[in-house]
Amino acid sequence: MAPDEVPDWFWAALEATRPRLSALESWLESRPREVLEAFALAFEAAADALADFSDGVRVDGFGWSEDDTEDLCLWIVGQGRGFWESVLAGERSLEEAAQLYLGRVPPSAGQVVPWDEEVTNPEHRGYQSPGTIVHGVYRTRFSEVLDERPASG
Repeated sequence: MAPDEVPDWFWAALEATRPRLSALESWLESRPREVLEAFALAFEAAADALADFSDGVRVDGFGWSEDDTEDLCLWIVGQGRGFWESVLAGERSLEEAAQLYLGRVPPSAGQVVPWDEEVTNPEHRGYQSPGTIVHGVYRTRFSEVLDERPASG
């Protein structure tokens, strides 16, 4: 999925529920399997569009690991379309976004809003971010592990 193919409904869902993770959890719980699969795919595609995680990002002169870089990119997506697009377009560098992610610089006028970590279903503890909650919801609803790249068919 190319960056311009990340669906509008995906961004609308994030914006409508942010910063309440329990609201996103509820939204996901009310959607069919195919929407959960598409949501997970869109989240991953949007994060993948920002960087090759294996290249890492340099912050304060240090190279971040692949996992840390992926976490940063997922966090950027969770901040919504406007913030994601600003990084994607190069208006804000990954290094600048990392400083916000780390809480080292104050967020600008509500553009960065931390998600709360409250979930209503105790089985979703451990999936307490906007990029992972879909995996917990999918697992509890369908008793299956959500593959991030579901096979079509």
